[in-house]
Amino acid sequence: MRSANGRPRAFPFYIVCDVSHSMHTAREDGRPTPFEVLSNCVGELLFELEAGDPGVSEAAHVAVVSFSDRVDLVLPLTRPCDAIRVPALRPGRQTDYLVVFSELVKILQKDHRKLSKQFDVRAPVVFFITDGEPYVGKTLQDVEVWGPARDRLASLQPAPYIVALGFGSVREETLRRVASTLRGEVLAFAGEVATGAATVLHGIAQAVSDSISASVNRNTAVLRGPDGMRQLR
Repeated sequence: MRSANGRPRAFPFYIVCDVSHSMHTAREDGRPTPFEVLSNCVGELLFELEAGDPGVSEAAHVAVVSFSDRVDLVLPLTRPCDAIRVPALRPGRQTDYLVVFSELVKILQKDHRKLSKQFDVRAPVVFFITDGEPYVGKTLQDVEVWGPARDRLASLQPAPYIVALGFGSVREETLRRVASTLRGEVLAFAGEVATGAATVLHGIAQAVSDSISASVNRNTAVLRGPDGMRQLR
């Protein structure tokens, strides 16, 4: 499907994955760590999009970004129909929100310049997946440190929708500060305490896949809430 100006549409989606220490610490019960579950889910998500609606596979452009105390562009923005495989996520150490939001500003700006030469580019969607509070050195990273970088990201044009998806020890107020709003609702979701991390992450992966498909088909941002999570008010 093309836009009124005759150009093909491009819907950029960024899956931003926390790979800090708490995500990959070995579990006493021997179950897979959140890091292992997330790594598998990301690959399955791309495969599902590629195998589904051809129109979605062509119009959606998906990137995978991991962060800890550094940021890795694991999969540069690509259409699911062109994605041969998703490189493995690499485990990191601490959870630095400043570095990831600062880097996302650069990534989104560069991608928009490149895409807009060929496509009618729609507002990007950033799925921000984390299990803990920002922590650098020996202290929590205060919102006064990372908040301005998050706000620079939110103020890009076209303005991205930032969906905060949190579980584990991350606080609700942190998720609200990360998230943007859509039609008056805060795009922040918290995992229910009784729901295991693996269930939450599978729910997130399915919600991301459904959101991408619905957004392309309806030609506007449609963001699904994951099973096992509740939307914050």
